[in-house]
Amino acid sequence: MEHHQSKPLLSVSDDRIDDNKVESWRPYEYYPQAPTGEQVRFPSNFSQPIGDTFDCYPPPSNHGSPDRPPLPFSHALSPFQVAAPGGYGYQGGYNDHQCCDPSRLIDSSVLDEVEVRQLLVDHVGHRCCWGSEPARKWQITSVENCSAYVGLLETFIEERETVIEREPYMGGEIDKAHKGSQCGIWELDVKSDFPLLFIPEKEIRIRIPHTEVVHKCDDCNGRGETACSFCHGMDPMTQCPECFGRGVVADRDGSDTVCTMCLGKGTMSCASCNSRGTVTCNTCNGRGSLLTRSVAVVKWKTLYTKKVSTSSKAASVPDEVFHKARGKQLYNMQAYQCTPAVFPNFDGLNNLSSEVIARRAPMPPSARVITERHIISIVPVTRVIMAHRNRSFSFYILGYDWDIFVRDYPSRFCWGLCCCFEWLNL
Repeated sequence: MEHHQSKPLLSVSDDRIDDNKVESWRPYEYYPQAPTGEQVRFPSNFSQPIGDTFDCYPPPSNHGSPDRPPLPFSHALSPFQVAAPGGYGYQGGYNDHQCCDPSRLIDSSVLDEVEVRQLLVDHVGHRCCWGSEPARKWQITSVENCSAYVGLLETFIEERETVIEREPYMGGEIDKAHKGSQCGIWELDVKSDFPLLFIPEKEIRIRIPHTEVVHKCDDCNGRGETACSFCHGMDPMTQCPECFGRGVVADRDGSDTVCTMCLGKGTMSCASCNSRGTVTCNTCNGRGSLLTRSVAVVKWKTLYTKKVSTSSKAASVPDEVFHKARGKQLYNMQAYQCTPAVFPNFDGLNNLSSEVIARRAPMPPSARVITERHIISIVPVTRVIMAHRNRSFSFYILGYDWDIFVRDYPSRFCWGLCCCFEWLNL
């Protein structure tokens, strides 16, 4: 395998990237262990099974407590894979793409001024309150290329908690405690519901066996009825609000007419209980008894820790824009607990990785870690400055999908009266 000689690119203490060294930088291959020959090729998708022995979920016997880590993954290594201490890693590629030629990792097609202008015109055309004249007619005075490095730590966790459910008891057999021993919440087998790794969130509810109990309803004390909340059962007949208890209503000519609301009675029945003084209990639906059971709420979700290291040219771009842009992966490691990446002679990337790991999202007390994935990517950035007379503005082209970011476009006409809702900063 041909190796490329690399020069230090990042050697600053404030996370800024030296743009002058970007052009001379060529990505190298990082190996958890020293590989030989074809072993430098790593698969790029860790969420899919590798071989036939992959099992991302530990057996039920290992579910003693959330503090106990899952069993190690039982991957079947392919001929092109090298086991890393504590996890699996690869260098380069993006999403489902395999590692490509390192010298092409950050290569991107150079846009000319016509293409740059057309990208901005298309972006402005999708904004109903933006004028297109600056994008079409203003002069492009500067086009500068730089890069941003995006660090991401995904912590995939499982959280379990017990809640009590209750419902009206309609009769029939129940699953009482004497029918078997109750299992702990972490002893429940949920393999059939286990989701794909690193999905944003999934929740299921499972009844815990042998926890059903029948008891009388506390709201109605087992009677099935409660006092009317309107008349409180004290005065079920109320004065008619139309005739004020007279039974007749005065007309304009001075004559009296029988009240049509109370039909001349002067009083009306309680609209809530029909003068019964009680209403059906909403908790037990008039049954007087409730069936309660313990239910396990199991949640899987991914916690994200993100950090961006950019040059001064792209400092005004929000971090979320970089996270949404498509870049090239320089590092991808999955393990039960990821550790910082080690890039020889690239202190800036090492510092970025260390800060992401150090800022790991806090764990809920009733959760445990299933696995983690640490990714470092490079996102190409092009800053374009356009000017007209004594006015100017800049916009950015980010990633390999050529996403556009404009902060202060000079021709906006939104006054909060249209459907674009940009004035709400949504």
